[in-house]
Amino acid sequence: MVLLDVRTEVEFNQNHIPGSLLIPLHDLGQRVSEVPNGGQPIAVICEHGQRSISACRLLAEHHLQPLYSLDGGVRAWPGPLTRGNEANGHRHGIVPSSFLVQNFDLLPKGLALDIAMGEGRNAIHLATRGFDVDGVDSSPEAVARARAAARKLGAPIRAILGSVEDGTHIIPLDAYDVIMVFNYLHRPLFKEIRDGVRRGGVVIYQTFTEEQALFGRPKNPDHLLRPKELEDVFHDWEILRYRELTGASRQNGEMRAIAGIVARKL
Repeated sequence: MVLLDVRTEVEFNQNHIPGSLLIPLHDLGQRVSEVPNGGQPIAVICEHGQRSISACRLLAEHHLQPLYSLDGGVRAWPGPLTRGNEANGHRHGIVPSSFLVQNFDLLPKGLALDIAMGEGRNAIHLATRGFDVDGVDSSPEAVARARAAARKLGAPIRAILGSVEDGTHIIPLDAYDVIMVFNYLHRPLFKEIRDGVRRGGVVIYQTFTEEQALFGRPKNPDHLLRPKELEDVFHDWEILRYRELTGASRQNGEMRAIAGIVARKL
C-alpha cells in the first residue's frame, strides 16, 4: 500500500507515518504524476482526515485507485510515527525528473535501464507505471536507499550495485526498450548505450552543459556536455525531443544549464 501524506512539509517534518510519501495537497494537482500508479492501494493521510478526502477526489479524477482516506488523520493514528524530512529514506527526494514525466508518453513499454540511478527516483517512477526496470549505481548507500524505497512503494525494480565505467556492470547488446540517463556523463559509454537499445527503443538522456560551470557543480568539462553534443551522438536516430536551456530549477530555484534528448533507434 502506498502511504500518501498531503499535509504541509512543516507538519510532515514534525511527525508522519514511516514510509509515507509527501506531496502537499496544494501541490497535488501539478504533481499527480508522481503518485505511484502500479495498481496498489493508496492510503491518503492528513492531520484530521479532511484534506485527505479532497485529495482522494482529485486522485479519482485522474483514475487512480483503489483509494482510502485515513479516518481522523494522523491525530487518530494509533501506530508508530517518525520525524524529519527523509521520506522513504531518500536524502534527495523521490520526485522523478520533470523531463522524464513530460516525455513519458514517448517511451515504449517494456524493459528499461536507469544508468547511474542514484536513489532510484526515475527507476521507481517507471516501475510504478508498468515498466520492468533495471537500475545500476556504483554507490552502495544509494542502491540500498533505492531498494528500500522500491519495497515501500510497491515498485519492483532490480537495483544493481556496479559501475558502468570500470566494467563491473556491462550493458548487454540489444536488450532494452528504454535506457535513461540523468545528471551523469561518461563519454566512452555512448556507444554501449546505443548498442544496448533494441530497434524501435528509446534513449532519454538529460545532464548538464558547459554553461553549468558558471553556476556551480559540476565544473569538470569531462562531465559537461558541449553544445548540441547529444544531437551529434544520436544523429542517425529519430530525434523525438531535444532541448537546451539555462534557468532556475523548479525543485530548488538554483540556476542550472542542461540539455536533454529523447531519441528512437531506427
